[in-house]
Amino acid sequence: MFRLVRRVLLLGIASFLLAAGIYAYTDSFDRRWRGFVQQELQAHGVFLDFDRLTVNPFGGLVVKEVRLFNDNTRQHVIAAVDRLNLDVDFAKLLEGQVVIESLELSHTGVALPVDPERPELTVVELKDLNARAFLNGDQLEIRQAEGDLQGLRISITGVLTLPKKDEDPNKPSKSAMERLSMMREHRAQVQNGLDWLARFRSNTLPELTVNVSGDLNLPQELRGTLSFRAVNLKFEDYVWKELIADAEYDGGMIDVKRLHLSDHLGTLEATAAWRLGSERARFQLTSSADIPSLARAFLDNDGLREVVFYDEAPQLSLEGFWYPKRGRNADGTASFPAEVTGRIDCKRFGSRGAVFNGLSASIGVSTDGFYVRDMVLTHKTGTILMQLMQHREHGVKYDATLRMDPNVLLPFVLREKTRDVIRRFQFDEKSEIDVHVAGEGPSFVLQDGVNSGHGLLKNFRYNGVELESMEADMSFQGFMQAYQNIKIHHARGPAQAEHVYLNDEEKWVRLTNVKAESDTAELVRCFAPKTAAFIERYRLTHGTHVTLNGTIGIQNSKYSDFAFTFRSSDGNGHYMLWGEDYLIQAPHGDLRIVGQKLAYDVKGRLFELPLHAQGTVDLAPGVEDYTADVTAGVFPYEVFGKKLNFADMHAKVSGKSGKVSFDVKAEVLGGGMTLIGTLDETREPNPYQGELRMNALSFKRFAQTYSKGNDSEGDLTGDFKFTGRMNDWSALKGNGVLIIVNGNLLAVPILGPLTPLLGAILPRPIAGYNIAKEADCTFSVEDGFLTTRNLKALSTSFRINSKGRINFIKDDIDFDAEVSVRGLTGLVLFPVTQLLAYRGSGTVTDTKWSPRILSGGKSAVPADTPPPQTPTKRKSLFGN
Repeated sequence: MFRLVRRVLLLGIASFLLAAGIYAYTDSFDRRWRGFVQQELQAHGVFLDFDRLTVNPFGGLVVKEVRLFNDNTRQHVIAAVDRLNLDVDFAKLLEGQVVIESLELSHTGVALPVDPERPELTVVELKDLNARAFLNGDQLEIRQAEGDLQGLRISITGVLTLPKKDEDPNKPSKSAMERLSMMREHRAQVQNGLDWLARFRSNTLPELTVNVSGDLNLPQELRGTLSFRAVNLKFEDYVWKELIADAEYDGGMIDVKRLHLSDHLGTLEATAAWRLGSERARFQLTSSADIPSLARAFLDNDGLREVVFYDEAPQLSLEGFWYPKRGRNADGTASFPAEVTGRIDCKRFGSRGAVFNGLSASIGVSTDGFYVRDMVLTHKTGTILMQLMQHREHGVKYDATLRMDPNVLLPFVLREKTRDVIRRFQFDEKSEIDVHVAGEGPSFVLQDGVNSGHGLLKNFRYNGVELESMEADMSFQGFMQAYQNIKIHHARGPAQAEHVYLNDEEKWVRLTNVKAESDTAELVRCFAPKTAAFIERYRLTHGTHVTLNGTIGIQNSKYSDFAFTFRSSDGNGHYMLWGEDYLIQAPHGDLRIVGQKLAYDVKGRLFELPLHAQGTVDLAPGVEDYTADVTAGVFPYEVFGKKLNFADMHAKVSGKSGKVSFDVKAEVLGGGMTLIGTLDETREPNPYQGELRMNALSFKRFAQTYSKGNDSEGDLTGDFKFTGRMNDWSALKGNGVLIIVNGNLLAVPILGPLTPLLGAILPRPIAGYNIAKEADCTFSVEDGFLTTRNLKALSTSFRINSKGRINFIKDDIDFDAEVSVRGLTGLVLFPVTQLLAYRGSGTVTDTKWSPRILSGGKSAVPADTPPPQTPTKRKSLFGN
């Protein structure tokens, strides 16, 4: 009977438990007990709602899809929990009372909206959260809460006094509003921190340990400690070996006791203090770590990415205030959110291909700008000393001393035109640089401000021109550069200038009173290479006094309008004419260039006699238009292999589109000559045409030049009209006439050697047989031959008629001559006059005559007579 009773009792209990279990999972249980649970938690200051309430088979109640509110108005969700276990007193639960002793989360997800008033925006998520908290009256004791906060392992402990029940359930309390504001701000900071940490990667999750305490009714007085530990955090190619942060929170005051970071170069140590709601946070920092990588990691700034430190890390020391809420000025411009003072010292580092030996400076940064004081930047070529300040309203001011090759800074110069200016200077290890410049302006672009200073350079090149030194006062604004009191030393002499103005926008330079005693072309090449190339033709010796004034177009000749004068009482120059290089003694002259037109007026001494040359030249590329008007006391020139001195020469030459005309007048061999004609340089070979006139040249001087040993008085007059092609004697064609009056036949070319033969057969009493009262001929030139059919020579005793031709290319002749005796002697000798016929051969200067009748109509040349030598090629009247 006892067994039966026991079995019935056990069956009843099991049936009751089964029924209770089934009932616990029914909607009836949820509806009946939901309100009790909410009221019990609300009594502790916890306001929540949930979708379902069930009994945990292992004890306690389970609420699912929980929403935790800020206050009893249930307007602002401050957390959303997947599942929450409530540990209750079951004895009292059977009596109809809900007494919650603790709360437990097991592998639960929690969503925390950053802004409870706008939960649809960013949400902070806690995953795999395990936590247990005990309710002791109005206190919540968090024994341990651990979870994954977006890749951060977080652990929370603490004791919190829960909010009191509000007297008016429909109106949020002041503490609730403060709590809502504080949560929004705290969660925003947490989200910002998590976003920052999300940029890093690590094989080991960073750990954050938090301990909190305080009264939730007084959120501004909450307290807490925070400890963050991470190892081997990677950001791109940068690795933090260790990151430690210890901080305290007390009543809205955040005190970062320690921020420690170590990397491959060194460490960073920092402290900071900030009161929530205040505008600024105070901090101190010292670092020997990798500053560029730190800047990229902390500030998301790539500005220092290109900086590489070689020997050791830079030493950085900073202190000041950070303004976390400030990013823009009142006018909308960007504002640096800090006020910082400090110092940086670093040794060898590189950036953009340039390697520097060191950098040191005191620095300061504020929301309105920054300053750099006592900066020293060293390089193997020298140093830069600088004071720099930038202010949002006052702009930029600087004071710099440059003792370094400025080409090192080219990679850091923003404007291409500024780089062009720097590239004009070339320095080497022998160079010395000392340039001091100060200025101010609205920006860091120097051209936007007003700048002035003084510079001294030694042993350098400017636009490829080597200079020993240059010193000048300088100023520049916009694209205008002004240099004053300029002193230049060149290897060949000094130079100076009052003013030099350079417009780097329009590319022109204006020179005032440039004076030099050096290589003039070299100095002009600094500013105008094309003009210098023309001046260089004169090859003025150093020591020549030069003055230059006007404007030179560097790239566009339309700006060019300048005058250049030179004078050298002891030196020399050169002048090119018709392909000949003539030495000018004591040259002085004036050059004027307007656009691409050059006008020149040069004087001096040529072969100790006065020279004057003037004219114009078109300097445009591909254009060879020019004029030349030259007057010379004497002008030696080679004619038919002999150097003749042309006295009182006046030559006018002009070229236009390849067509050259010339007009030359001079005195030569005691008489006058003129040469006029044209030359076409547009065709190859260049054709020419002209006319040569000779008037009363001294036959004696002519004979002494072309027939040594023969003297004669008399005059030589002639005319020759011709055409031809340059460097082609066979193309020379023309016709002319030649007259000799009162000359000695012995001195007449070709006929001269004939007269001794005539003298041998004439009666000796006949005197003066070789005095030609007149000798003349007409001739033509073609195919390399000069041909005459009427060469006549008349003396008191006989007449000579000759004809033949001269091969002036090979310098050989083929002539026939007939002689008739005049007067009574002619009658006596008439029977033998037919014997006075001769044949001439040989060269012009060495003609061999033989009686024609004795050789059967051919010239008799002795067997031992050597053959004539082929003469050298002769130079024409026109330089060919």
